[in-house]
Amino acid sequence: MGATYRVDRGDEPDPIHDNLMADFGWAHLHAFERLLAAEEGIGLADMVGYGGDKPWHDIETPLRPMFDPDAFPDGKLPAPECVPVYVRLNEILSAWYKGAYAGTAEPEMKSDQLATLDSMVRVIGACIETGRALTVE
Repeated sequence: MGATYRVDRGDEPDPIHDNLMADFGWAHLHAFERLLAAEEGIGLADMVGYGGDKPWHDIETPLRPMFDPDAFPDGKLPAPECVPVYVRLNEILSAWYKGAYAGTAEPEMKSDQLATLDSMVRVIGACIETGRALTVE
């Protein structure tokens, strides 16, 4: 059990993009979200859905869809709404490649999360490229 982020399937088969996904279990997803939240200065424990009561609409970050389940109506984020997420994730990816993490984690975990972020950026980039939604299952 976990979460899978993928390019929404279109009417016509697309062998390049139809199987592109970022897939991870809950523990891995939680560690990934924790590191992303640190980049945005968000205390996840205070937020709705993470044990707190602070609503997501009070948070200003292009990464809100990565944390707020209400950002994915019907489990999909339209391609145009992926653009600011993609831009911010690329900025973080660049920092992480240089070893500049805002959050803390073991070195092996950081390496693993860097690979996860790289996968996520590729999936969201493909959504933008194809004009298809980002689907979360």
